Amino acid sequence: MKDADPEGMIAVLIAGYRYAGRSLVLQRLEAAGYACVDNLPPRLVPDWLAHEHSSRARRHIAAVVDTEGTEGIDALLASLERLDSEGHRYRLVFMEAGISALRERAESADNPTTGVAKGMDGDAEADEESGLREREYFRLLRERAHLVLDSSFASPVEERDRIIALVEGRESGTRTVVELSSFGFKYGAPGGDLVLDVRFIPNPYYIAELRPLTGRDPACADYVLGHASARESLTALRSLVAAMVPAYAAQGRATLKVRIGCTGGKHRSVAMAEALGTALTELGIPVRIRHREMLAGRYADCR
Repeated sequence: MKDADPEGMIAVLIAGYRYAGRSLVLQRLEAAGYACVDNLPPRLVPDWLAHEHSSRARRHIAAVVDTEGTEGIDALLASLERLDSEGHRYRLVFMEAGISALRERAESADNPTTGVAKGMDGDAEADEESGLREREYFRLLRERAHLVLDSSFASPVEERDRIIALVEGRESGTRTVVELSSFGFKYGAPGGDLVLDVRFIPNPYYIAELRPLTGRDPACADYVLGHASARESLTALRSLVAAMVPAYAAQGRATLKVRIGCTGGKHRSVAMAEALGTALTELGIPVRIRHREMLAGRYADCR
């Protein structure tokens, strides 16, 4: 097979779902010095790439390929076969997002007044079925991709960095940090990737000598973790988080947010968050710990 690009230029071809953020990523690549084309018809991809090779040797190039028009995915798959046969160097990036995220973006972009997007009838079940059909339609193209990006969780800048890392043949460098936070349900539950309720553990509040302490005090922590339910839950949670971290890193997600709550956010949740942080650190996983109610000054005697 001949090398259509002896100078080493690699083109970035971006495809995927509508509202998955393709054009936003293209804008970031353009700001990074890439020569970019939006909505390139699939059948024109080989000729465009050949032209770029001849006129812009060694320059970074990228294009969003239009798979929503009349040509569709079959035309793009045929163009990719031609690129392979002619020895062109390219990287196919497939962009996707969760059905609910795509729906929210569509509602905002297409018809913010009524809240119903083009191609959607406002029926969540019907939209779900439509989304599943679309995913089956894109399946072969997704399988051909060198990189799949889920924009539900990553910013356009993070996605750009992963694309550039792919083109340069290096790791993206994304390292997921586990953000642990204790809280009290009586003050409201925060959002997070994992939210754990540890109110099933016996409460140190009802032990007179432990009541003024916090979960960071050894005596209180020993009491909390002295119960089999706490220890077994900690072991399971450590395994779950350790399994999730590589998957989050692969998606370019910089943070895994774990929230642990008890009644007041002073004893059990604090002890469990501290213990989980220690366990994850021992596994080499970076951790940040904060105790929401303490930081809010709800307990004047806590530091």
